Amino acid sequence: MILGIYGWQDSGKTTLVERLTEDLSAEGYSVSSVKHAPHEKDQDVEGKDSWRHSKAGGDPVVLQTSEGTTLIKRPALAIGEVLEVVRREFHPDVLLVEGYKDGDFPKVALGDIEPADGTVLVNPALEEVIGYIRKEVEYERAYDKLPKLDCGKCGLSCGDLAREIAEGKMSLDDCPERPARKVEIIAGGERLPVGGFVAEIPDKTIRGFLSSLKGYSGEPDVEIRLRSSDD
Repeated sequence: MILGIYGWQDSGKTTLVERLTEDLSAEGYSVSSVKHAPHEKDQDVEGKDSWRHSKAGGDPVVLQTSEGTTLIKRPALAIGEVLEVVRREFHPDVLLVEGYKDGDFPKVALGDIEPADGTVLVNPALEEVIGYIRKEVEYERAYDKLPKLDCGKCGLSCGDLAREIAEGKMSLDDCPERPARKVEIIAGGERLPVGGFVAEIPDKTIRGFLSSLKGYSGEPDVEIRLRSSDD
């Protein structure tokens, strides 16, 4: 789940992100963070090799050291693009965004700043934020396992059923359309809803096709990408 932390300077944003990261990591959650700092100077240093790469036209430029990896992209990516890259490449349970009060994700306001749209907590205690995060992570985990058909056979939408599961009131077994195997079909970057019956068709067909190919040994996880000839 994504959670923004925003407020005026010295309102405690970094301290809250730090404490959340420490406590959530100790509980076993994977945590990533993004620091929005529009008024700070570029971290790349003029005259350094990486700066020269970028000045010559390299984009992006990646700096690899013994301490870590830094990717330099110019112009800067929009916050939505940054969050998409982090979630797609690293799959964190929790993605904390410091210093960005806009964006289509829930946020925590600190200090006396006017709450922005999407603010779910204002000057909360640490445990209150952690409780909210735990609940939302469980919701996302449950929703990810549902077919997203919103067929209503369980009496609820998939989103409402996921919320009930996260609160311990229902279980995944209450979804009659949940496929036995997880089949994901993504077209144009969007995941298509797939129910149990529909999931069986590509699963059985593709595995039957793969069984005739040299090198396939019945691995349970299979990924096939169909691209246009121009890609």
